[in-house]
Order: sequence, then C-alpha cells, then structure tokens
Amino acid sequence: MDSPYAPFSIHAWSAALQAVDQSSSRLVEATKTCKQYGHYTFPDPGLFVHTATAVKYLASWLRIRDAWFMRVSKEPSLAMSSQNWCTFLSIDPSVPAKSGTKAARRRQESLALILPGVQMRSGSMGPISWQGEDLSPGVLPPDDIVRQILWELYDVNFIHELQSLDRRACTDLDLSKPAQLFERQIMIPKCFHITLFRPAPIPSVDLGLAADDLEERHRFVTALVKVMQSWKGEKPVLLGAPEANICNFTRQAAAQLERVVAKYYCQQFFNYFGRAAQIPHHLFALKND
Repeated sequence: MDSPYAPFSIHAWSAALQAVDQSSSRLVEATKTCKQYGHYTFPDPGLFVHTATAVKYLASWLRIRDAWFMRVSKEPSLAMSSQNWCTFLSIDPSVPAKSGTKAARRRQESLALILPGVQMRSGSMGPISWQGEDLSPGVLPPDDIVRQILWELYDVNFIHELQSLDRRACTDLDLSKPAQLFERQIMIPKCFHITLFRPAPIPSVDLGLAADDLEERHRFVTALVKVMQSWKGEKPVLLGAPEANICNFTRQAAAQLERVVAKYYCQQFFNYFGRAAQIPHHLFALKND
C-alpha cells in the first residue's frame, strides 16, 4: 500500500505478494463467486487511506473495535465482504437513510452483520479512542497513530486468514473432530507473538514475523513451516527439510527460507480465496531489512 499512513513493508512478504500468479487456473474453486472470496474478518487497511473518507472510516472503526474483537473471540467464523465493511464505515448515524433505496438496504445489511440488534443513533456510539486515549472527532489522528491502527488490522487479518487457509488446505483435517482442530490451534499461535484475536498494547519494537533481527524472525518462520507441511499439494523442497536442520540454518539459508515461505503462503492463499492475502508488516522503519 503506497501511503504515508501505511505500516512499513517486510521485503520477503511484499515481494511474495507481487509474485503471485493470478491465473484462474490456480484457483481451487472454479469461480470467484464462492462465499469465502473477498471476505475479511477485520476491515481491509486499504479502506482507510483515502483522504476524503479517512477521518470518517477511522472513527467508525474505532467506535466498534472493542465490541468487534469480543464478537470475533466468540464467533471466529465472522467475515464480511469489503463492500459491507465499506458501507458500514461510511455510515453517518445522524443522517437517516432513505427507505427502500439500494443504499438503505446495504446500510441495514451492514448494521445487522456488525451490530446485530443495535440501533445506531446520533452520538450513541461512544467516544473515539485508541490504546486508552481519546481522539478528537472530525480530525485525522497523527500519522503514527493511523499507522498503528492499520498495522493492527494487517496483523489480525493475517492471523485470521492463516487459520482459515489452514482449515481448507490441511490434509485430511476433519472439522467435526475437536481433537484435530485443537491440535491445529496449538500449532498456529506459535507463528505469532500476540494472543489471537485480542486487542494488545502496541509493542515498542517489531516482533514475530516482523522482528528486526533475522534470527528472531526465523523462530516464527519455522513455526509457520510446521503448519504448512501438512497442507495439500506440492510444496517447495525447502519446506520438507527436517525441523532440526531448519532450526540450525545459516543466516543465508534462513533468509532464503523466509522468502520461500512467504511466496508459498501468498500463492496458496490466492489459490483458495481468489484474492491477495493480508501480510505482516513492520510497525517501525528499519535501517535495513
């Protein structure tokens, strides 16, 4: 995303996203009309960078952020189309929609999905706050605050998307068997530095797959490899290396593995979901990557 508000890219992941083969022959499903295509559990960060709508969209998201995190923790399969998110974020509760119009139907659909049973009224949505501090309504937050908000959205979307991809790509995974799901739920959190789907304080340094130090990132890349080894289909040869060998990779080999993992993940996500994956980002600018 080319914006002053965008979190800083991780070279291996941004290069992997650009290298995705978007041929229709790659799609696991023959059509992009499948329900899972184009759906996001959290808003796409790209929705928040347009000058004309950034203030309104950010305010709308921050007002429901805590409540949405609570819903996702209880209903992990929640996901909405980008259009539904866009419609909700653009709603001004002080302006009633004209009944019977297409816009009114979209508005009601989005409200029902995000805030079921809640009636939106002017001034009823509460203050706009971030990390415990109230923000001024009608004013774009400072660049670093916007970057933090978008970084979090990338992070939690990536976590959700990895879980969703694993459920579709994992060989012989029976979703009706709690023991199998529990086994995956033990493996996947090891790929991340945060508790899944819970708001967390903004870190003071980059962590996990975005850590500054390659050796630190390698621990989380290795955890991701363990998850991917159970996925269907052919895989890059490097992903088949024994865990003991991967853990003792040289710096050069670790950098190569990171590139291979990122490229394989981004391509597999497109194959199953028909759109670009949300990928991890640095929160802080690096002198080199």
